[in-house]
Amino acid sequence: MKNVLTIFFLFFSVNIFAQNIYSDSAYKRIAPYVNLSEAIADSGGITKLILKKKKLVTIPEAIFKMTELEYLDLSKNKIDSIPKEIAKLKNLRVLIISKNKVKKIPVELYGLKNLKILDLSSNDISKLPQGIKGLLKLEELNLWNTSVDNLPLDIDKVSTLKVVDMRGVLLSFEIQEQLLEALPNVKLYLSPPCNCGF
Repeated sequence: MKNVLTIFFLFFSVNIFAQNIYSDSAYKRIAPYVNLSEAIADSGGITKLILKKKKLVTIPEAIFKMTELEYLDLSKNKIDSIPKEIAKLKNLRVLIISKNKVKKIPVELYGLKNLKILDLSSNDISKLPQGIKGLLKLEELNLWNTSVDNLPLDIDKVSTLKVVDMRGVLLSFEIQEQLLEALPNVKLYLSPPCNCGF
């Protein structure tokens, strides 16, 4: 079967993360806020907020008032849910919630029309809700080391999608074939297929 899709079967340890698959280089020169209190105190428009390793168990409500936010990194915390209020961040381009304890993704997240990079890697997610086509500008989706064993049926409607990382996810050969057909122009990063169900 001829297919433009490139599959990368990688055997690296799960401790080795995809080396900067998400191309957030446009934000590297922007000095981020790394303290929530300082960010709240600043009356100006905040575009980049990084709250890594802050022992957060929830996403602070104050963040949802930062409507100018374009880059939000909440990785390496203990967050177990994403509130529907996430949809208030209409200008968000990059959302990184990797290495948390999130189990469910709210459909409201798909209201982020400007989102280009969504990193949900290393969470307890087993399913993504339908409606992902609402992410009109999504380019990169990271599901590395989750339990998501399939993608929403409407993901083929996301015409801007370039990269999907599903390494560390147990997928059968049949599911991988389905992904091949659904995403013919996407770079799909996969682990070797499993004999799931046998």
